[in-house]
Amino acid sequence: MGIRILLFFQEINSPILDKIFIFITNLGSESFYLMFIAYIYWCVNKRFGIKLFSVLAVSIYSNNLFKVIFHTGRPFLHSEIQTPYIQSAPGYSFPSGHTQGATTFWYYIMKKVRKKVVYVIGWTVIILIGISRLYLRVHWPIDVIGGLILGILIVWLFQSILDYFKRYNSKLINIGLIIMLVLMHFLAVTESNIKILSLLFGTLLGSFLESKYINFNEYNSFLNQIAKYLIGLLFIFLIRSLLFTILPMNIYFVYLEHFILGICLTLIVPLLFIILGVTRKKG
Repeated sequence: MGIRILLFFQEINSPILDKIFIFITNLGSESFYLMFIAYIYWCVNKRFGIKLFSVLAVSIYSNNLFKVIFHTGRPFLHSEIQTPYIQSAPGYSFPSGHTQGATTFWYYIMKKVRKKVVYVIGWTVIILIGISRLYLRVHWPIDVIGGLILGILIVWLFQSILDYFKRYNSKLINIGLIIMLVLMHFLAVTESNIKILSLLFGTLLGSFLESKYINFNEYNSFLNQIAKYLIGLLFIFLIRSLLFTILPMNIYFVYLEHFILGICLTLIVPLLFIILGVTRKKG
């Protein structure tokens, strides 16, 4: 059944549809999420931005673990099936990382914002990304279904844990979070997981230091919000390019690079906003 569905998409493919579905599938890329979350953190709500990134990081981490556990081959390994976008499909197949990431990201936003327009946008993007993975023949239908279910379960579990810890003081929460991150590092398994964990660790540490010593105001005039976002993206792009140039390509420096990027996202960039006068401290 799964191969018939993929062969159907292969029969109706065209250069125009290829471009459309490649664009849609890239709405589920990690780069897109980081740009979106950076905007939320810098310009909308810091706490929500950190929570959204945390649940997404947990989802990406678990997806990589499941891929290694299930060890499922990609559809295009079959001689009958071809893909126009093989570069979007490294590693194993089950569950679909794009579908799981999109579900986690948008379902968490839906649960928090609770507006009809957000539900419509969220489910539309999730469904289209799932279809794009089938159209591009980089996932089996069961991979997409599995990614959808896992994304919803991770959001539910993440929020349940947060609600449980709300009864305790913040110090206990921080200790629990540190223990969790340490344990996750021992189970990292893949380079992708090492990257996301180091980025998460840097982001959380930077956010903690920012709230303690900087505490910048996310809200500002429309033009200043645009200026903040563009300055932040430019700075992150420059730092990332510099780190790629000067640091050797081994696992330890990959960890260091992503840790530094996390610190820059939540600490250095807000400090830069204050210095340049595009925002001010709260209070």
